[in-house]
Amino acid sequence: MKRMLMVSGITIFLCVGLQAFDNYKEAYDSGLKKTEGFGEFEAAREDFNKAISLTSKPAEKADAIFQTGETYYWQENYSKAREEYERIKGMEKIGNAYIAQAQMRIADAYAAEKKYGQARQEYSKILAMDGKIANTATRRFSSLPKVEAQYKIAELYRAEGNYDEAKKEFLKILQLEEATEKDKIEVKYRIKSIYR
Repeated sequence: MKRMLMVSGITIFLCVGLQAFDNYKEAYDSGLKKTEGFGEFEAAREDFNKAISLTSKPAEKADAIFQTGETYYWQENYSKAREEYERIKGMEKIGNAYIAQAQMRIADAYAAEKKYGQARQEYSKILAMDGKIANTATRRFSSLPKVEAQYKIAELYRAEGNYDEAKKEFLKILQLEEATEKDKIEVKYRIKSIYR
């Protein structure tokens, strides 16, 4: 009897934390929930990987891979984060919006490591992309990717204390087709405060 209870206890212990998902959304949402409060990153990655295995839709796969990259980014494992974002860039049947989002985070990871020259090169790849690039459904920023990339290039020069170059880069935003009136107002404000 004791042996049976012990085996049952071990079985229950081993099953705790294991979760079966019926579909992509359940696994993806579970992964997102685990990232709230910057907590259970390894468990979140497992959920995102499960979500990837439960879908054939490129956009859903890209979203789950992106979130996997984000878990590494938040843990400051920038090289591993970049590997995940690069996976998106290599996907077939994925739109420019997803590629731009991944490229942005590759550049952001270099910027977080204070590798500003490399970060600027990576942001520039977004600016070189053909056509107008929309946001993905999961992007958190109101500015379109090319505008955001140009902002970040300018901000990197500002962070290095190269204010004249920062001003030149901010002014380039005004020439972007994607720049909204809100973006243009923001540029004017940033240029006024650049030397502060």
